[in-house]
Amino acid sequence: MVSRTQVVIALVFGTVAVLYQVNTDTTTWEATQSGTLYTSPQMLQRFITNPDQVEKWFQLLSHFKAADSRPLGVGKKYQAIYEVPLLGEYVVLLNVAEYRANQLIVLESNALLRPRLTITMEEKTHKTTNLTFSIRFRRPSALFQWSLGPLLNFLSRQQMKRSLLMLRMYFPI
Repeated sequence: MVSRTQVVIALVFGTVAVLYQVNTDTTTWEATQSGTLYTSPQMLQRFITNPDQVEKWFQLLSHFKAADSRPLGVGKKYQAIYEVPLLGEYVVLLNVAEYRANQLIVLESNALLRPRLTITMEEKTHKTTNLTFSIRFRRPSALFQWSLGPLLNFLSRQQMKRSLLMLRMYFPI
């Protein structure tokens, strides 16, 4: 005879299995933050794409470096190293998926969370640039999107706010 507990456990595992198989829109929990900086798009791009400067304004990373010697453009590879408590270093390989000089940089990774970071720079006036960070996690599973999605959205927005604050310190108005 099947007990009530066994039925509940079977239903839970069945629900998890179905949610893992069902794909959903990955833009639902996309996090976006924008800010205006007192600099030209050219200077801003030069600063934010310099691997030696990235850890200064994106403090979640412990190290960021170019993974190849190619110039900035589609196909360029970067290596981001995160320090994860109790686990140590976590290395993510990022590829430039889209690029328009002084306007758009899209970095993607096929690591566990499959992040896609979009950085857009739009010149507002002669000396100011609107900078927008956007990140989404391209893992389409409904289980992932509706369990970790809200948490990752919150954490990503916090990190992007902190990054914009740090960049405002480098480019004060």
